[in-house]
Amino acid sequence: MELAARPEFLIDKIARKAGHSILRTPPYHPELQPIETCWAIVKNYVAQHNDCTMKKVLILLEKGFRKVTKKTCQKLIKKINLQEKAFWNEHIIKTG
Repeated sequence: MELAARPEFLIDKIARKAGHSILRTPPYHPELQPIETCWAIVKNYVAQHNDCTMKKVLILLEKGFRKVTKKTCQKLIKKINLQEKAFWNEHIIKTG
Protein backbone atom coordinates (compact mmCIF):
# COMPACT_ATOMS: atom_id res chain seq x y z
CA MET A 1 0.00 0.00 0.00
CA GLU A 2 1.47 3.29 -1.08
CA LEU A 3 1.13 6.24 1.28
CA ALA A 4 -0.19 9.50 -0.09
CA ALA A 5 2.31 12.30 -0.41
CA ARG A 6 2.16 14.81 2.40
CA PRO A 7 0.66 18.04 1.07
CA GLU A 8 2.81 21.13 1.05
CA PHE A 9 1.02 24.36 1.74
CA LEU A 10 2.03 27.84 0.65
CA ILE A 11 2.66 28.82 4.29
CA ASP A 12 5.28 26.03 4.52
CA LYS A 13 7.12 27.42 1.50
CA ILE A 14 7.00 30.99 2.83
CA ALA A 15 8.24 29.90 6.27
CA ARG A 16 11.06 27.76 4.84
CA LYS A 17 12.21 30.62 2.61
CA ALA A 18 12.45 32.81 5.75
CA GLY A 19 14.37 30.10 7.63
CA HIS A 20 11.38 28.89 9.69
CA SER A 21 9.12 25.87 9.80
CA ILE A 22 5.48 25.42 10.74
CA LEU A 23 4.78 23.36 13.84
CA ARG A 24 1.44 21.61 13.61
CA THR A 25 -0.13 20.57 16.86
CA PRO A 26 -2.44 17.59 17.28
CA PRO A 27 -6.14 18.16 16.65
CA TYR A 28 -8.63 18.10 19.51
CA HIS A 29 -6.17 19.51 22.05
CA PRO A 30 -7.30 23.10 22.67
CA GLU A 31 -4.83 23.33 25.55
CA LEU A 32 -2.06 23.20 22.92
CA GLN A 33 -3.74 25.73 20.63
CA PRO A 34 -2.93 29.29 21.74
CA ILE A 35 -5.46 30.70 19.27
CA GLU A 36 -8.24 29.06 21.31
CA THR A 37 -7.33 31.12 24.37
CA CYS A 38 -6.90 34.27 22.27
CA TRP A 39 -10.38 33.81 20.83
CA ALA A 40 -11.76 33.19 24.32
CA ILE A 41 -10.33 36.52 25.50
CA VAL A 42 -11.94 38.35 22.57
CA LYS A 43 -15.27 36.52 22.83
CA ASN A 44 -15.54 37.05 26.58
CA TYR A 45 -14.81 40.76 26.21
CA VAL A 46 -17.48 41.11 23.53
CA ALA A 47 -20.01 39.08 25.54
CA GLN A 48 -19.46 41.14 28.70
CA HIS A 49 -19.87 44.51 26.98
CA ASN A 50 -22.35 43.79 24.19
CA ASP A 51 -25.70 45.55 23.79
CA CYS A 52 -26.68 43.13 21.01
CA THR A 53 -26.24 45.51 18.08
CA MET A 54 -23.95 44.72 15.18
CA LYS A 55 -22.43 48.20 15.36
CA LYS A 56 -21.44 47.61 18.97
CA VAL A 57 -20.10 44.11 18.21
CA LEU A 58 -17.73 45.51 15.57
CA ILE A 59 -16.42 48.12 18.01
CA LEU A 60 -16.04 45.53 20.77
CA LEU A 61 -14.20 43.13 18.48
CA GLU A 62 -11.57 45.78 17.82
CA LYS A 63 -11.21 46.45 21.54
CA GLY A 64 -11.22 42.72 22.31
CA PHE A 65 -8.41 42.03 19.84
CA ARG A 66 -6.34 44.72 21.53
CA LYS A 67 -6.63 42.70 24.76
CA VAL A 68 -4.50 39.99 23.14
CA THR A 69 -1.12 41.64 23.66
CA LYS A 70 2.46 40.52 23.22
CA LYS A 71 2.54 39.82 26.96
CA THR A 72 -0.65 37.72 26.66
CA CYS A 73 0.94 35.65 23.89
CA GLN A 74 4.17 35.15 25.84
CA LYS A 75 2.20 33.86 28.85
CA LEU A 76 0.18 31.55 26.62
CA ILE A 77 3.28 30.06 25.03
CA LYS A 78 4.84 29.49 28.45
CA LYS A 79 1.65 27.77 29.64
CA ILE A 80 1.49 25.62 26.51
CA ASN A 81 5.14 24.59 26.90
CA LEU A 82 4.36 23.41 30.45
CA GLN A 83 1.32 21.49 29.22
CA GLU A 84 3.35 19.88 26.45
CA LYS A 85 6.02 18.80 28.95
CA ALA A 86 3.30 17.32 31.17
CA PHE A 87 1.96 15.33 28.20
CA TRP A 88 5.46 14.02 27.40
CA ASN A 89 6.08 13.09 31.04
CA GLU A 90 2.74 11.27 31.20
CA HIS A 91 3.58 9.43 27.98
CA ILE A 92 7.01 8.41 29.30
CA ILE A 93 5.51 7.14 32.56
CA LYS A 94 2.84 5.12 30.70
CA THR A 95 5.19 3.64 28.12
CA GLY A 96 8.23 3.22 30.33
